[in-house]
Amino acid sequence: MEQSTDEKLHEVDVTLDVDTAHPNLLIDGKSVCWIKETPQRLCNEKMFDEDPYVLGIMGRAWRTYWEVNVEKKDDWVLGVTKATANRKGQLVLSPANGFWVISLSNGGRLKAMDDKEHVLDKDIPDKVAIFLDYKEKKVMFFNAEDGSHIYSFTNGPSYEDDVRPLFSPWNNDTDPIRILSIETKHPKSSKALKITSTSINRVLHCDGELHLSGLNYTNDD
Repeated sequence: MEQSTDEKLHEVDVTLDVDTAHPNLLIDGKSVCWIKETPQRLCNEKMFDEDPYVLGIMGRAWRTYWEVNVEKKDDWVLGVTKATANRKGQLVLSPANGFWVISLSNGGRLKAMDDKEHVLDKDIPDKVAIFLDYKEKKVMFFNAEDGSHIYSFTNGPSYEDDVRPLFSPWNNDTDPIRILSIETKHPKSSKALKITSTSINRVLHCDGELHLSGLNYTNDD
């Protein structure tokens, strides 16, 4: 059974909003990591003051797509949140509170923070692709390297909601997570898997599994 998409999925350029970053998050271009010793900025009303999160900035469209490199990380949180969602104190991550996220903890526990927490029996990805689909009110997560489906929220935000990308490298190590730039995310390789807005034409639903279709392996050597 095919899940159709009437419009092309758009890849967008996402940057990190330093003003929203927890004081101990170091922002370096499109990378963010935890720094334990020295706060990186003074507290302000926009920032997350307890949990180590930062918001992203991107253009708005009916469908948007971006990728994040989480390789070598044992803990992270990725997804989207309403700009009006709470940023103070310890957060309760759920769609009811304006968060649509998945997380990795302890290097092997992949979870979807839906209305009920779901432990996901999936391979741990090195790169995560995120789709925000306002028309279908879905937030979808895929392994950006092989196109396999990780999780889909079917109770996602509407276009009227002010929704922002959400990132956290968590606070267990100083290794970064990095938003992959549109221009540089696909280095030349004899086995490079390109997942772009032009090569992804639709999302398929087959035998209970969602996959990205139109994936093109290219030999650039």
